[in-house]
Amino acid sequence: ADLDATTWKAFRFVTLPLLRPAIIAGFMLAFVISLDDVVITEFVKSGGQDTLPTYMLGQLRRETSPEINAIATVFLALSVVLVTVFYFVNRRKP
Repeated sequence: ADLDATTWKAFRFVTLPLLRPAIIAGFMLAFVISLDDVVITEFVKSGGQDTLPTYMLGQLRRETSPEINAIATVFLALSVVLVTVFYFVNRRKP
């Protein structure tokens, strides 16, 4: 703001880059916790509602289908790609 920037430019070029790691970490933490809270979701959800983790749990209780294997493979690949990308983005350059 001291260098004659508008409020939007100051937010976009100063504040947002400083907040970006916290926003990404919050997104990843919320995603992992939402996949982990299957038991709580089973008790809280009403009839006819299915989240992806509860759907997968229900399918695993009945039978293991190729659909569940494909979803698990996509989750594993997505996790590996995200961890690799964040490793290279946050790696310190000498």
